[in-house]
Amino acid sequence: MARRQRPPAGSCEYCASWGEVTMHWLCPPCGRLRGWANNGTHGRYLGTCRRCGYLQPVAQDGTCRACLLAVRAGQDEDWMWSEVRRGYLPPGRPRQLTFSLAGVAPPEANPLRKHDQPMARQKIPPWVRELCPSPVRDDPRICPPQMPGQLGLFPAPRRTFTKYDGGRIHDREIPDLPHVIAELRKIAKERGVTAASWSRMTWNLARLALAAREPGERQVRPELVQQLPTMQPTVGEALRRAGLLAPKRSRLVPADELDYGSCGHCFAWANDGLTVCLGCRQWSYLHRGTGACHRCHRDLPIAESDGLCRFCRVVTMESEIDFAGIALVGGDQLWLGREAAPQLRTLEARYPGTRRKGRFESKRKLAQAAERAARPVSTQLVDPGRMELFPTPPRDWGRLDEAELPALTAKAEAVMVDFVTYIEQRGWTVAQMGGSTRTLRILVAHLGADAPIREKDVRSVASLSSNHHGARVVNYLRRRGLLAAEEPVDGQIAAARRIADGLPKAFGDAVHAWIDVLTGQGSKPSLPRSSETVKRYVRDVAPTLRAWEAAGLGDPREITKKHVEDVVRPLRGTAARSIHVGLRSMFRALKRERVIFRDPARTISLAVARRLPAPLPSDRLRGLVDKVPGVRDKLIVALTAVHALPMTQIRRLRLEDLDRARGQLRVRRQGRMDHVVYLDELTMNLATAWIIERVERWPDCTNPYLIVSRQTAVDDLHPQVSNEVIRTPFQRARISPDKLRQDRLFDEARETADPVRLMRVFGLCGATATRYVAAAHPDKKIDPIQA
Repeated sequence: MARRQRPPAGSCEYCASWGEVTMHWLCPPCGRLRGWANNGTHGRYLGTCRRCGYLQPVAQDGTCRACLLAVRAGQDEDWMWSEVRRGYLPPGRPRQLTFSLAGVAPPEANPLRKHDQPMARQKIPPWVRELCPSPVRDDPRICPPQMPGQLGLFPAPRRTFTKYDGGRIHDREIPDLPHVIAELRKIAKERGVTAASWSRMTWNLARLALAAREPGERQVRPELVQQLPTMQPTVGEALRRAGLLAPKRSRLVPADELDYGSCGHCFAWANDGLTVCLGCRQWSYLHRGTGACHRCHRDLPIAESDGLCRFCRVVTMESEIDFAGIALVGGDQLWLGREAAPQLRTLEARYPGTRRKGRFESKRKLAQAAERAARPVSTQLVDPGRMELFPTPPRDWGRLDEAELPALTAKAEAVMVDFVTYIEQRGWTVAQMGGSTRTLRILVAHLGADAPIREKDVRSVASLSSNHHGARVVNYLRRRGLLAAEEPVDGQIAAARRIADGLPKAFGDAVHAWIDVLTGQGSKPSLPRSSETVKRYVRDVAPTLRAWEAAGLGDPREITKKHVEDVVRPLRGTAARSIHVGLRSMFRALKRERVIFRDPARTISLAVARRLPAPLPSDRLRGLVDKVPGVRDKLIVALTAVHALPMTQIRRLRLEDLDRARGQLRVRRQGRMDHVVYLDELTMNLATAWIIERVERWPDCTNPYLIVSRQTAVDDLHPQVSNEVIRTPFQRARISPDKLRQDRLFDEARETADPVRLMRVFGLCGATATRYVAAAHPDKKIDPIQA
């Protein structure tokens, strides 16, 4: 086998340099690197280069020799700065092609960082440092240049220098500095000082003293030399030799009679001899914590809320709404002390059209009013002459930003003024109706007042939070003809429908058909039940239907008599009666609508023990009316305790049914004849007092019902009061209205023992009157066997 000849010249397989190569087609430097990588010495190993992506020997930072040469030759500055800043760039970057010539050594190319020591301090090579431009040392905050020719209103405050301030203006061109440096060199030679630190310190101090000269002056004042942090005699001597030290001036005021000019904390000029003004002293007393202010970075008493000192707090609050134009760029406005100094708290209204509150709050309100007046009108104004091509979708008011409301149109402003007049005519105050005013302003700002506003939008805005109210707005818009009213929805029926929607599909459709029958909307005419009864029936039956669906019964036609008995049999008392009555009503309605073929609950009977009425203890009835506050609540209690009226009939009493001349009250009963109640003296006086109070509180009330509340008295729909209004007086008296009514009927039955009298006085049916008489007189009960 012939021995492979070493080629005299070629391209290296690793660094792609052209020249003499070894038998492995590698240049001599790459050949050595290959041996080190195979042996794992000199920090070399075989891997993929992070820069070019080729497999070859790489250094500790993960780059190959060719990439290091390319970076060292200045072909990839982005990669160089990324390595210096410990950044990362993707691989696939080009390499520099070179010649490998004998006697010509390439530049030294070492890794810029060590990746195996991520926490080690990085040393930047000198050739990288040469590429970094040195920053210009000229801090504009140190002795900034001033305009010559200006006269000072107040003497310049004492300067506070540090020994590093001179180096921070090292590159600033300062006149006469070379003359002073020449004198400092002579002084150093005279004293035998050779340390470079002494020369550097004195030169910087001289540079600082010359930069602090007053504008238009060539010589340095002696007091400026005394303000240097160190080496004042040496710098003063150098200035004197250079002819740049001004002669010392005599004082116009003796030092012992010189007062301090400004406060050391807020810089307020008072010239009263106090280093800290009274306002800052009080601030220091209220804010004990001392620290660096977040704004001016001075160590002063700061507030824990925002970390500001008193000076920065005053500046920020005064310049927040800058009516006076005191906000400056790059500085802060100073002020006079004593009585003319600005205060953080004041009750004076210094701006017209504002209340007697803090001036900062007054400025904010004026700024808000100006900003609100500059806003454009809404782009969503409803045009009454525009025809709707499609029904308007419901508006989403959940993303409303009340801080950026559009400007009101002229008609919208008139509506808001009229609404305030409407509120005052009703006897309310504007402060009480803040939620209603806020809701109306949002609506007319976005929709305008040219076209009627949908009632759904009013209720949507009112539901945003507890600070938005819609009932008064609906009534007002309805009176002014600006409301697009919707069909009224019974809340009880809507709740029953929601329960039916939550049931399985088959049972849900059946319950909806049942609700239609109960409300008189079935296929055949029928008397509607009350909405409370409908909701109670559906609520009682819903758990049973869900249990049947969980047991595998997916259709009402699968229900049998046994299923109904299994549900009713384990129950007792009111629970058994509620389920039995509800199921019997549902299956009867479904059979009537021909949803099912037979009624499984038709032949099921339930024996229920009726409790006999019992009287209440006399101590609970004593002073019952006096325990209830308010004339209306006393009247409600008297109608139940004296005349045994149930809660439902009290809600339905009308104002026209009260005949105070005859002392009579007509009770209207649905499906039955009206009942006339003859009022006693106590009830008559309470009714008269309630009529007087109602007229005084709501003079414009047109609600036809006798008992009204704050909501129903002003509602133009004239609704009845809720059950909660009737139940509240009895809760305050800690007594049940049903038991109080039963006690009144039982007491009358015990006195008369005549069911006919009970029927005439209280309007009871025969069975109920007989039951009360039998409970009051058990010895007179007729035996059905003997009868």
